[in-house]
Amino acid sequence: MSLDHEAARGLGTVRVVGTGLLGSSIALGLRSGGARVVLYDPSPTALALARDIGAGEVYRGAVPIDLVIVAAPPDVTADVVELEIKAHPTATVTDVASVKSDVFVSLAVRDIDISRYVGGHPLAGKERSGPIAAREDLFLGRPWVICATPRTCPESVASARSLVRALGASPVVMTPQEHDEAVAVVSHVPQVTASLLAARLREVSNTAVGLAGQGLRDTIRIAGSDPNLWAQILSGTRLNWASLHEG
Repeated sequence: MSLDHEAARGLGTVRVVGTGLLGSSIALGLRSGGARVVLYDPSPTALALARDIGAGEVYRGAVPIDLVIVAAPPDVTADVVELEIKAHPTATVTDVASVKSDVFVSLAVRDIDISRYVGGHPLAGKERSGPIAAREDLFLGRPWVICATPRTCPESVASARSLVRALGASPVVMTPQEHDEAVAVVSHVPQVTASLLAARLREVSNTAVGLAGQGLRDTIRIAGSDPNLWAQILSGTRLNWASLHEG
């Protein structure tokens, strides 16, 4: 698969909120396709780095926005989505948080119109974080889950699909609950396993570790991921462990 430049240009002006690995990679991919991208991050350092690597221009508040992508930490995603819905009343708002049910439940009880919100989660990443690690081709060929509800307007779903297509990813439509149950098994469990194994190696002698082959290195590679981020992801995961072990 490849980046779809026509889809990128058709998105209009895109606002990326959060310029870490995912946000900056999305911005780089869209910019390479000709989309106008404006950036915001509460960290001036992260924002300046993203701008300097060519991810987009710093948002100055005078530009009408067509699509907002929230790439904030999972524990504040719902709050940021609410702010963006209110600040940009005609824009589609999506996110990249790796847990979806908590965000939908939190937004559903608020006094806001969530018909323009589409949950999203690209199954792509690296053990390194921050804008310096960003790549415009990070999402090529990767699944990107799109979550909507009966309250979501078709135009916003179409905009989310165009975003996925622009970045060369493969859209997968799921309910928030289906998504959370699936990624808990295929993503969260491997992360916990890798972290536990890496922690166990701290008790092993250097001589023993020196005997390790590529299998061990492959298994613990993702243990270097941001522990604070994973603490948020796991605290927001709703997984019926009993049903996981059945069968």
